[in-house]
Amino acid sequence: MTSCFTRLRSTLAFVLLPALLAAQEAEDRTLLNWKQMRAIIDEASGERAMHHLLELVPYQRVRPLSEYKADGHFRESEVTARFAKEYGYSTVEIESFPGGAALYQPTRGQLWMTSPKPRKLFDIYDTPVALANNSANGDITADVVDVGNGGRAEDYAGKDVKGKIVLGFASTNALQRFAVFERGAVGVLSYSLMRADDQPDEFISSSVSASGPEGAAAGFGWSISARAAREMQAALLSGQKVTLRSVIEAQTFPGRQEVIHATIAGDGSTGQDVVVSAHVYEGLIKQGANDDNSGAAMTLEMGRAYIELVKQGLLPKPRRTIHFLWVQEISGTNAWLNAHKDIEKRIIADLNYDMEGLRLTMSGATWLLMRTPDSFPSFLNDVAQNFLEYVAEIARERVRYRANGYAPVDPVVSANGSRDAFYIKVDKYYGASDHAIYMAHGIPAVIFNTWPDVWYHSSQDTPDKLDSTMFKRAAVVSVGAMAVLAGADDPMALRVAADSLGRGAERMAANQRKGLAYIADITDVGQLPQAYKDAKATVRHQANIEKAVVKSSAVLFASPEVGAKQLLAFEPLIEARAAALTNEITAAFKLAAATWNAPAVEPLQTDLEKQASRLIVERVPPPPGAAAGAGGGFGGFGGPQNREVAAAMQKIPQHMRSEINPLLGRKMTALEIRDFLTGEFEPVPLEDVMNYLRAAEKAGTVKLTERPDSAKPGAKAKKS
Repeated sequence: MTSCFTRLRSTLAFVLLPALLAAQEAEDRTLLNWKQMRAIIDEASGERAMHHLLELVPYQRVRPLSEYKADGHFRESEVTARFAKEYGYSTVEIESFPGGAALYQPTRGQLWMTSPKPRKLFDIYDTPVALANNSANGDITADVVDVGNGGRAEDYAGKDVKGKIVLGFASTNALQRFAVFERGAVGVLSYSLMRADDQPDEFISSSVSASGPEGAAAGFGWSISARAAREMQAALLSGQKVTLRSVIEAQTFPGRQEVIHATIAGDGSTGQDVVVSAHVYEGLIKQGANDDNSGAAMTLEMGRAYIELVKQGLLPKPRRTIHFLWVQEISGTNAWLNAHKDIEKRIIADLNYDMEGLRLTMSGATWLLMRTPDSFPSFLNDVAQNFLEYVAEIARERVRYRANGYAPVDPVVSANGSRDAFYIKVDKYYGASDHAIYMAHGIPAVIFNTWPDVWYHSSQDTPDKLDSTMFKRAAVVSVGAMAVLAGADDPMALRVAADSLGRGAERMAANQRKGLAYIADITDVGQLPQAYKDAKATVRHQANIEKAVVKSSAVLFASPEVGAKQLLAFEPLIEARAAALTNEITAAFKLAAATWNAPAVEPLQTDLEKQASRLIVERVPPPPGAAAGAGGGFGGFGGPQNREVAAAMQKIPQHMRSEINPLLGRKMTALEIRDFLTGEFEPVPLEDVMNYLRAAEKAGTVKLTERPDSAKPGAKAKKS
């Protein structure tokens, strides 16, 4: 028996030894060296991040009124500041900015069914987000009327909802508008159909307006589960009366933004700063574990691990001061930047974190790096991507390296976490978090985010969905990127520029591939000229972007001005690459023409293209005191002219719309705007872009000026 055990042990040792001795593969490279990455992997702790999370939001709770005292702070602020001080951040402070909407806090909230089956349905001490924010106080009993959607006037046809409680799957705000303000209902029940089958007991955080038009009663709102809604609907369909009682007691407090601000001091060799950001508040009733206390928990660990590694001499001291900001999403970031203009001017980059700890396999999710949009090209995308892809590669088992043993180079897992695959994706820009605010202030920013999260903004966004391994992997990626941004000297700046140049070549090739597909995909010879134009525009667009990306890395050099001049050497090389790619596009066009028995004639501009190439587009600033237009600068949609703008905007794909607004301020031609959108995304009809611009001109939000004809020297620009 002993000899069998000995032989087994020897066999296991023989099998496992290669895995134990596996070293970094030559292809696994980052902007930092392997020794530095090894130190980061060993130091970054997913467990510590999870501990932060469990201190921040152990459960969704009714916030005690003591947190609203003028001299007090919210729980999350106190917890975050305590950890930051314990870990040795250079400075830690909680800043408050008065103003904004009043803060609403219920102390009692119950929804009862009184018929046909008396029982309590929801209680805020069980599920705080069930009660819609800003619901009015009162003890009200009324019958339920099911209106289906409830966000359209036709949903109420033939239904008397005055004095009733309306049930619908539109948002609580939409139900309040149509049912309470316009038709006299006393309250609304909203249920979500987003995941009604696989998450029937989930309900979404919501809000209603605190007051109605002309002082009308605001009523109340409850967010209920799909299961509860179906039960009520079944009773109503069977002819039973459904009666509910809503009991609400709440208080309001003066509005304030609370921001936790901590720093890791730079060495004073540069006047530049960098920022790491996450939001701990998204309103005060909603307290999401993944969205986004996980961001705060993970960034705290980023700072702790980095401080420890610098202290041990395993990472270089930061040249740039790192600011950590944990905020009220969007509004808190804006308030802080507006209050610290001196710091804002020094910030060269922001790493933003929104939803970082979800166990990916539980939600079918991917950890995303969302790039800056092409309207804001930056080296920052490539720094973040460099470390993201590195960790993903070393953490997966690669069959071509099976001689090392059946194992990853380094799985990067946490002691109590999963051993799931690390699913990642580098994705296009999407706003709706604090990175968008940094870019609005002229600061390049990327966001790391988990999507999809099937418990997002819901009663089920709780700590049990999170994974300490995901926290560790996120921290390793992020400490690496932060170390480069904070510590970059001229040699590192050169490495960053070179990395961006190489990745830019890949992006140019990818855009060429899209363009070649436009030509190959035609189904009629009449489509060939436009497909050819779109293909060339796509390559041209990416070449322009890549020149700007390389140029942006100049900010990392000790002298950005000198760095910018040196980096100019790459521009003609990028142009040469674009010319070669375009020549291949032309060859594909000629082959397609021969295939379709058509002449391979360089297509001329259409009349609409000629017109669009002459029209300079300029944004018209709103008059002082005017309300901001809906849609991020696209013009408000209230009046007839602005409804025309909204209708025209619907013709432009939704994922392109956020790019239109920044382009309006660059005095581009209408054709250039169209080609920019086509190059960044996919072809968009010029007619649709022109219709939008004409509608916006009519509404007074843009000005279209015809460019002087170059054939007529001295000609003046004229209004179109």
